[in-house]
Amino acid sequence: MSSIILHISDLHVSLDKKYDGTPKQHDSYLSATEADKNILYLECFIKFAKEESKGKTIFLLITGDTTDWGEQNEFSYALKYLNKIVDDLSIEKKNILLIPGDHDLNRRSLETLIAEKLDRSIDEKNDAKFKNFSDFYENFLGRTFNPNKIIFDSLIIENSIALIGVNSSYGIDLEQKLGFISIEKFETELKTFNTENDLKNIMCCHHNITSVHENKKSGQWDPDNRKRLIAKLQENDINFIFSGNEHTSSLEKIASGEITISDAGALSSTKYDSAFKIYELSINDDIVLTNKIYGLQKTGDFDNPYYWDSRTNTRAKQDEYLKIFIKNQPRMDSAITDLTTPDTAETPAKSDNGLEKIQKKENTPDNYYNPEFTDVLYSKVKDLKIFHTGHFHWSETSRAHNWIDVSKLIENRDNLNFLKNAIIDVLDKKIGSENIDLIIGLGYEGNILATKSAIKFDKPYSFLPYSYRHHEHHDFETELNYENDSKQYKNVLIVTDVVNDGRTIRKLIKKRQSTFFGNVDKVYVISLFYTGESILNYDVLNFNFIKTIPNYDLQSDEEVNNIQYYTVKSLKVEKCPYGKNFREECFIYKDDLSCVNLFYDEKKYISKQS
Repeated sequence: MSSIILHISDLHVSLDKKYDGTPKQHDSYLSATEADKNILYLECFIKFAKEESKGKTIFLLITGDTTDWGEQNEFSYALKYLNKIVDDLSIEKKNILLIPGDHDLNRRSLETLIAEKLDRSIDEKNDAKFKNFSDFYENFLGRTFNPNKIIFDSLIIENSIALIGVNSSYGIDLEQKLGFISIEKFETELKTFNTENDLKNIMCCHHNITSVHENKKSGQWDPDNRKRLIAKLQENDINFIFSGNEHTSSLEKIASGEITISDAGALSSTKYDSAFKIYELSINDDIVLTNKIYGLQKTGDFDNPYYWDSRTNTRAKQDEYLKIFIKNQPRMDSAITDLTTPDTAETPAKSDNGLEKIQKKENTPDNYYNPEFTDVLYSKVKDLKIFHTGHFHWSETSRAHNWIDVSKLIENRDNLNFLKNAIIDVLDKKIGSENIDLIIGLGYEGNILATKSAIKFDKPYSFLPYSYRHHEHHDFETELNYENDSKQYKNVLIVTDVVNDGRTIRKLIKKRQSTFFGNVDKVYVISLFYTGESILNYDVLNFNFIKTIPNYDLQSDEEVNNIQYYTVKSLKVEKCPYGKNFREECFIYKDDLSCVNLFYDEKKYISKQS
């Protein structure tokens, strides 16, 4: 029998009258009364949900605001309504995760506590404000709710997914109204959670961490606390959140597309997005959740005023799959679905924009090739038109007639996430993180690209500038932050954006950082692009290979032969063929044709001449 997650939220079971007996305005089809309309509303929902979940095991997730004011009478009716849902849909209580919302805490109890003594601890405040919810929780689920834990409960699904119940109302008091948790407590509790199981953790909370309809993206969460939480989630590879609160059935991405948030909408809202979600599970090598939204249609007939139907929400992109990976596999943007054909030719082929696509036998066993990254990266180069022609002068020994502007890729957050994941995929498939002792980001771009790999695989990390840019940095910026006298870093990974002949890397190893690398056995190098002219293989950056290239200028090169190299994509960048007399002989440079960019050594040369 297959399984589904039924995600409901924000029932807001409400009192019809205030404490003084006057009518209370509320936004819910479910009130704390015996009115038949409440049961009629529930029965319409249950009938539809039962049909949609026929033959499947239901795991129920409720992401907060079950009541409106957190009053005992509201919880009494909420217990009645939820028990009806659970009984009619044959849901086992062990398969339910119930999250508290800010409307489930009782502010009257909190006010009374503080009135008696102003200086109260957070534990005392939580015990008071969650007293009614705690009683309801135990009556409904038969389990104890601890209001002073951040991760208070969990739900394991198919021995693959762990829904982690996070109390985002932990820090709310009479002044603080936004979602807030103790990051230190969260981290401590997370370390002891599921330590023995290989489960994919999904955070479940009430407060929305991003916003769909408000003019801000921080949602209903304390902004500073939110930043720390997002960083902690990324550190722990938690890339999916189920939430409620905003009353919108949204599907949003944050953190450069790394974290996806799914809000169910409000199950019984009279004003906003009356909706719920069902996620169908498919578990093979990956975990795939098929995201389906069902909305209340308010055009029923007299005898059946409410009916539900599936719907397509353009903003939420409901036709997409929510893919959650439980192994070290690339996380692709869902928008990238049309992959180009794998490269097979070994001869140059001109594209429509004149970009020369040079094949380096990329899909041979010794080289890295993954169409999800290799081909898509090439398509991005074409689409963004970042392959430029002209004369590009990097140093006296490095001049090219073509150039790839990687900065244009990095400045887009979705592309940046894609590039970082490409580096991770190469490392995982061709090297193995267990074989790496230290990761170095080379150059500004390499520093940006490499950091996620270091975080994901928990490796020591450092940054170094390119060899020919050392003069632009202070001395302390050009040194590694690690000593290697005892040879604890035997295998080092260098990540950079573009490699042509590897001269810069060999100079880094043998000249700039010779003391450190003298005790390194193996140097692995990963780049986004290889722009050299040689047939690509993992040995292509070693000096013994380079010196066999006809007419190669060995000036200022270094003899290094312990490099193993992989790249995501090969794109030939032609070197300026005019040697040291390029100023007089290179027509692009001499006559200022196309694009002429002067960098570093050439600028110094011109300054000296003048």
